[in-house]
Amino acid sequence: MAPPVRVAALGGLGEIGMNCMAVECDGRIAVVDCGLLFPDEPIGADVVVPDLAWLRERASRVGAVFLTHGHEDHIGALPLLLRDLKAPVYAPRFALELVRRRLGEAGIEADLREVRPGDVRRAGEDSPLSAEFLAVTHSIPDACGLALGTPQGILLHSGDFKIDEAPVDGRPMDLARVEALGRQGVRLLLSDSTNADKAGRSLSESAVAAGLEAAFEGARGRVFVACFASNVHRLQQIADAARGFGRRVALLGRSMEENVRLSLALGYLSFPPWQLCSLAEVRAAPPAESCVLVSGTQGEPRSALARLARGEHPELAVAPGDRVVFSARLIPGNERALHQVMNDLARAGAELLHDREPPLHASGHAQEEEQRRLIRLARPAAFLPIHGEYRHLARHAAHAAAEGVEARLVAVDGDAVELGDGGLARILRGAVPVGRVYADRDSLGQGIAEVVVRDRRLLAEAGLVLCVLAVDRGTGAVVRGPELFAVGVAGFEGAAAGVQAEALAALAAMTGPSRGDPAEVEEALRAAVRRWFRREGLRRPSVLPVVLEL
Repeated sequence: MAPPVRVAALGGLGEIGMNCMAVECDGRIAVVDCGLLFPDEPIGADVVVPDLAWLRERASRVGAVFLTHGHEDHIGALPLLLRDLKAPVYAPRFALELVRRRLGEAGIEADLREVRPGDVRRAGEDSPLSAEFLAVTHSIPDACGLALGTPQGILLHSGDFKIDEAPVDGRPMDLARVEALGRQGVRLLLSDSTNADKAGRSLSESAVAAGLEAAFEGARGRVFVACFASNVHRLQQIADAARGFGRRVALLGRSMEENVRLSLALGYLSFPPWQLCSLAEVRAAPPAESCVLVSGTQGEPRSALARLARGEHPELAVAPGDRVVFSARLIPGNERALHQVMNDLARAGAELLHDREPPLHASGHAQEEEQRRLIRLARPAAFLPIHGEYRHLARHAAHAAAEGVEARLVAVDGDAVELGDGGLARILRGAVPVGRVYADRDSLGQGIAEVVVRDRRLLAEAGLVLCVLAVDRGTGAVVRGPELFAVGVAGFEGAAAGVQAEALAALAAMTGPSRGDPAEVEEALRAAVRRWFRREGLRRPSVLPVVLEL
């Protein structure tokens, strides 16, 4: 009788990003990816990472971390995990170098081990879990899927993938191996759901070349191209298009500089020596002779593109006649920020190119036709959609149903899928504790508490009322106040007397002992002020009571 296997989602099921999964069997654990996501609201935090307390408590049982590729939503939270966990990290080459750089910045030493497609690695010497790395195509070099070996059979994890028949680097997805695994028997297929709601198939990355070439045609000024810095295949095509028009290429933005220089050093990018130039050379050259690769495709306020749009970048400025090309998808939730950047660029006189034909962008994620093709090749006994919001997961499960898969499991963060003898596959709801940790990008170990984030949301939505009361230290009698000060509170104008009366009535109702406790007095004031706003049908603000003992 084989021991059961559990697959637990710590992130990535119910949202796009923050991907992290734990595979558990016979007391041993293998971790697949450990990523972050970017908040879609202004809460004073750069990133959101999964709460990894459950893994840290079981650190001695974790035999390995397997990484599918180097995108931030798959590797960004590793510094937080590896502070307390010393298991080896297995990753394809490009992802490994990105991780090495990120851990170095955080001052964390780790056991990093490079793997290639076809390599099989065990999650610890005596672990029943292993991983075979499979080549897949995606919008970053060296992306892999995983064939996870377990006592309950093969768990095929797609990683982020698309089926690109004409990849820029000539490295196709290893569909033959997927088909061979399908014939051998796949117990559970875990597949990328990001584009499950898009019919047809994704555009090949190589198909973007024509659109990029057209974007340079007729440009009189500088051409700025905004794209994801990790999309090395796109960067190569942009450089090739720029070279066809005699333009040199400069880099704007920290991530762009680091990724391009890393890719050149590793041989993933190829520029002739003359083409890469400095920003100083761009400033000195005629505008029609330069192209600038710039990061910040989602309108991030501190990004190079946003600073350029606001006229705040210290090294370069947009001038009338310049052309800005957006060669990236807009992630839902970032519309307002990116549109503001576009408006600022237009005010500066730039010509904007986006959402046009020939296309300037191709997704790195499979659409319905490709997702169903993978299901047909793998022929899984059970199916678990991963990497997506719930609507994506549900839609992907419907694709599996259309392909005849009977056991379809839709899980969210905190759930575990258990595989046992007899072909059983079931969901254990809430099997592992999960949560979110809000943090600054450069200090993942110093998270921002959930209650602080909640207060920030409340302040942004309803404002703040400061309620100041002075009481006699000995008797607790009111000496002065309560005095009220409001910031950003709707409906407060002319209402101070009514709120003050509510607060005084609450104080009068307090008993003697509680009246002498400043903490209880503060809580009574908070409740009274919020009660008045609720009774008046107004949005309840955040209330900060201050009791001064005189």
